[in-house]
Amino acid sequence: MALISNSIKILFPIVPKECQEFYFKGVVNNSEHAITVFITKYSTSTNLLFDLNEKTKNSICGYCSSNVSNKLMHMSNLLVLDQCYPHRINKLVINGKRINTNNLVFMLYDYDVMKKSQIKLDDSDFLDLQILIQNENGRTNETSPYISNLTTPYWLTSSMFLQHILNYLNLARWLVITIRRDKKVSIKQGNLILAIIMDIILGYVALQLLSQDKRDINSALMGVLEKLINSLYSLLRWLMGAPVGLKLNNAFNNMLGRYFSYHVQLWWLFLDVSGEKLDTIIHVYRYMGYLGITFQTAVISDLICIATFHSYCIYVYAARLFNMQISGLIALMRLFVGRKYNPLRGGIDSCEYTNQELFVGTVAFTILLLLLPTTALYYIVFTMFRVLSLMVQHVLAKLIYVVQTLPIYVTSLWVMQSPKIAGNILIEILHKEEASLILKIKLFSISLGSLITSYKPPVEVPTRVEWANLISNVLVGKQII
Repeated sequence: MALISNSIKILFPIVPKECQEFYFKGVVNNSEHAITVFITKYSTSTNLLFDLNEKTKNSICGYCSSNVSNKLMHMSNLLVLDQCYPHRINKLVINGKRINTNNLVFMLYDYDVMKKSQIKLDDSDFLDLQILIQNENGRTNETSPYISNLTTPYWLTSSMFLQHILNYLNLARWLVITIRRDKKVSIKQGNLILAIIMDIILGYVALQLLSQDKRDINSALMGVLEKLINSLYSLLRWLMGAPVGLKLNNAFNNMLGRYFSYHVQLWWLFLDVSGEKLDTIIHVYRYMGYLGITFQTAVISDLICIATFHSYCIYVYAARLFNMQISGLIALMRLFVGRKYNPLRGGIDSCEYTNQELFVGTVAFTILLLLLPTTALYYIVFTMFRVLSLMVQHVLAKLIYVVQTLPIYVTSLWVMQSPKIAGNILIEILHKEEASLILKIKLFSISLGSLITSYKPPVEVPTRVEWANLISNVLVGKQII
């Protein structure tokens, strides 16, 4: 007597029409309200059925043939198809009991596309089928999260070149480990490999375009540095005068201008003395440049940091001075309203001040307030230089990230409509009856945008510029790192 089942779904591979007789096997998932049969292999030979290395109670076998052995007829899980095309269910036995197939959905899928697809399917039944097929063929789409072993020490974070070397070593380690584990090149790995190749090609082209005499490059670099120093001298002389008609404190302005000019002079002396070593730096740059355009970009970023170090020092001094004056003015303003800051409680307390304290506080407040425009002018000018330098370094870091995540591989797969990126499911009705439904499942490539977003290699993303935090730090004179 046949058992009645609420729902029966059979996922069956599309068999060529010339195969009149064939045999198949798979897995059956028998729940309380539904039966799902996943047919994962088929063959024209009966060896497929009797060569079961992992035969379990969930295994199911079947045939579409007139020549069947008695051993196959007595299996506990059995599926028999008619030999006519399209194939219909003739018999379904689960756990030794024949199942009524009145409420049946027979779904045909492309076996090769399902086996090669590296996209995780959305539907649970198709995902289970995909996992079963790929596990049988020694493939897997399961990926563990990547954990970087090499981290940049804090004292090296200011060097983009050293950070880039560590990131490259982490990526090479990830590439080797994942290829050994999966025994194949996945989409992410293919993306990284082609991105590295493109990186090296671009680096070689850049070196060929700049392949001139090293002495010419040295003199050109020294000329650029000399222009930067002279421009900074001119800027400081302009600030020591009456910039844009502002009336600044003359003595304080001259003191700051001379102090900063002295630092610029010291830095120029250092560059002049170390100019002989510039040959070595150019030599290193040429050899490291063959590793790729990203290494060249990282070296250029570090050279920009070195070339603008004097400007950075002036910014640090000006920011510290401006912060001290702002903090002093805020503290003295509390004095006029009878309040003071309590560091133990971290709050503001009431306080009574004597006349002498009020007098000294008023004098100090006046001095700081009158000197503030001079300090603020230097601070604003060199803060702009600092922000500009950080923006250039951020752009260079973004360039490195873009080159390392170039979607060359996924784009080529998408253009060729490779089955590796098949993930969109289209269901087509082939035949419909009162008691059964025959469907054809087609897998199509997912969109290029989804591929680029989802299959980037684990490249370290440059830190985003937090503009709100940056502006608040600038307003109170906190140092921008």
